[in-house]
Amino acid sequence: MSKLQQEKQIAQRVTIVGAFWDAVLGIAKIIAGWLSQSQALIADGIHSLSDLVTDVFVVIASNNARQAPDKNHPYGHLRFETLTTVILGVILIVVATGIVFEAFNAETTPVATWYGVGAVILTIVVKEAIFHYTKRAGDQIGSKLLVANAWHSRSDALSSVAVLIGLIGVYFGYAWADKVASAVVGFFIGKIAVEMIWDNLKELVDTAPDPKTIEQIKETVSGLKNVMAPHDIRARSMAGKIFLDMHIHVPAHATVSEGHYLSDLVVYTIKKAHPQVQDVMVHVDTDDHIQSDTFEHEHSGRPPALQLPARDQILADLGFMLRTHRAYIDLELTQLHYLNKTLNIHIVARASQAPSTDLSKVTQSILFDLQNIPYGKEHKVLWLQD
Repeated sequence: MSKLQQEKQIAQRVTIVGAFWDAVLGIAKIIAGWLSQSQALIADGIHSLSDLVTDVFVVIASNNARQAPDKNHPYGHLRFETLTTVILGVILIVVATGIVFEAFNAETTPVATWYGVGAVILTIVVKEAIFHYTKRAGDQIGSKLLVANAWHSRSDALSSVAVLIGLIGVYFGYAWADKVASAVVGFFIGKIAVEMIWDNLKELVDTAPDPKTIEQIKETVSGLKNVMAPHDIRARSMAGKIFLDMHIHVPAHATVSEGHYLSDLVVYTIKKAHPQVQDVMVHVDTDDHIQSDTFEHEHSGRPPALQLPARDQILADLGFMLRTHRAYIDLELTQLHYLNKTLNIHIVARASQAPSTDLSKVTQSILFDLQNIPYGKEHKVLWLQD
């Protein structure tokens, strides 16, 4: 079973448990509120049932968001979770508005009853337990939606505390306390909703993750040997997961395969140290010129490093310049080193096919002809002993 499938099962199991208790508590509080004519208690029951609605959204979103990447969604489907969280926030704002409106327009007189108080106390205990249960699962799988749903459960517990205070006020003859408590519930739900919407809208427009997280990732990479100066780090979030692009420096004379190995090592180390990182793209630079972040001062036109010719042009030029040596040099094995804003060419030749056993003399002949090439310096000849 894939990691995404495991995360989906965890999210669905936790949410179904929370949905069961949301349904039980919501119905119980609405009945108790109707019997005692308490708008605050009815509002709190509606809040619990609104949790049930959000639970349904969480199950649907988790099922869609944790599908494997496909041709049309190469980065996966995690944005479904982000979008769902925004929708949940809008629904909660509507619920909160209705609760506040009803609190100040209802004409019933509340009565404090033992079953009303009992329903509220039961809600506080159960919803706080659901909060810890859901948040622990959300942190485990890195789901912002699940964590948001956990805080929604805690908001129910805290709003129930306000309702309890209102019922106590009614018991002592302060009927207005019920309306105030109901309004507090509505405003509290609205505050949670606005925060949910704002956090997830920032994610939808690719706002960078917390700078402290990025700095910790840079420290992790800087601790690796032969990997230097991580820079040009670009990151975005999807449902609590981080997608990362970065540049690193490796030793200038490292081979392509060694550079690839070091980039794989960077990816593995980052994911192991920072489980919230879902994907890492690494660009390898050489350490002949240590760079800093370049996206803050972009240059127009062709970069200086690209003023030099590419391999196909160089091999064509070498084929002409070294035409008298073609019998024993292997142009296809030519090594090109773009270092210090110039080009070093390493010609590979076969000793067994050399016109003389004095390889130093043949080397000087090859380097003499290379002097006419219009770019690069400090060229070398590497001899293969067949």
